[in-house]
Amino acid sequence: MRAKKYKMKRIIVLFAVLSAILASSAQKVNINLPYFAGKEYVWVMVNGEKPDTVARGALDMNGQAVLTVPSAYQNWRGVSSFLLTSGGGLEVILNGEGDFTAGCAVAAPTINDIYYTGSKENSFLLEQNKRQQGLLNKAGLIVAAVQAYTPQDSIYGPLLKEKEALGTQYAELQQQLAESSLLAARLRQIWNFCNGMGNRLDLTEKQMMDEQRQYVREVVDFNQLWSSGMWKPFFSQWMNLEMAQKDDSILVADSHAILSRELDGNMRMTLVKKMLLLFNQYGKENLLSQLGMEDLLSPGNQAPMLIFPDSTVMVPINSLVIFYESDCGNCTNELTQLRGNYPVLKERKIRVISISADLDEETYKKTADTFPWEQKLCDFKGFDGVNFKNYAVVGTPTIYLIDDNGKITGRYSRLADYLNK
Repeated sequence: MRAKKYKMKRIIVLFAVLSAILASSAQKVNINLPYFAGKEYVWVMVNGEKPDTVARGALDMNGQAVLTVPSAYQNWRGVSSFLLTSGGGLEVILNGEGDFTAGCAVAAPTINDIYYTGSKENSFLLEQNKRQQGLLNKAGLIVAAVQAYTPQDSIYGPLLKEKEALGTQYAELQQQLAESSLLAARLRQIWNFCNGMGNRLDLTEKQMMDEQRQYVREVVDFNQLWSSGMWKPFFSQWMNLEMAQKDDSILVADSHAILSRELDGNMRMTLVKKMLLLFNQYGKENLLSQLGMEDLLSPGNQAPMLIFPDSTVMVPINSLVIFYESDCGNCTNELTQLRGNYPVLKERKIRVISISADLDEETYKKTADTFPWEQKLCDFKGFDGVNFKNYAVVGTPTIYLIDDNGKITGRYSRLADYLNK
């Protein structure tokens, strides 16, 4: 018995030592904001469109805090956000560099007052941001000045030369970004795309469109985009670009090019789901069949798992899943029909699952409490809810029928279309 106790004690001690070693080796970010002493903060990392608050607290009396990268994010590479709950904050790139410091020594900081010590990634991005913003500010002034003068004015020639010089400097800066191996350079390129900025200042509208299309088709790293915090604005910019073409064949060709790139299985599936959602949002669902892939949510395909607010998951076997909103007139009609036909469905051993896009808990409960079935879901995130996204639901009501193998057998907007089959 003593030997067993001794052995157990040794295991506990070894575990404690190992835990201490791992904790001490975790990357740390030292925050130094002396003018914001005592202010509360959150530290956020984003995967796709999902923000994850990995730390929260308050700056000490000196305006300092030490952020330790959680073990779950030790291999995470991307841009995190240190945000003061009262407003303001810092962008912090994590790329496995080791410990470093980020801060600002003034009460009303500008980009010129922020600093990063010990981080090549963050220092590079900060310097690039300063240089690019400075060039854009000067270029804007020069363009306005050129428009204010005529070729006959003596200052007109020098202004054109300065405009040309600024254009050259801007192009050289973008070339430096393209040649850099740093993650910071890739993030700057992503932000430039989202803000509609090209590699030159004198691009025509068509040249800009062609350049941005080529960037999405061939250049951007979607895994880096995933952790950039720009996933949603990136695809909004891309679809706005595609819609401006006014030619569906271009959208199909560009989508083909994206999905034909070398992607790991998870990222390819993520992009497929994103395209399904985008094509539905922009009224282009009729083009899905041209992408060389079957609609993942069409009959015959496996139904996505349903995710409950407590993070448990369920495969919806032999189920009717209805997506609705309480203040949607058509939804009210379908839910009334569903309540009336519930005994028939129950007799057929079909489980009914309702998923609401309601944002208000009181509104949700007022409607959901009238349902005779048991499984009712709502995460109060509306159409941004995980189940709405996984099932590519962009309009309500939407009804899915799922068989006893977990495969989709039909998608409807009216219950009658199913009952009358």
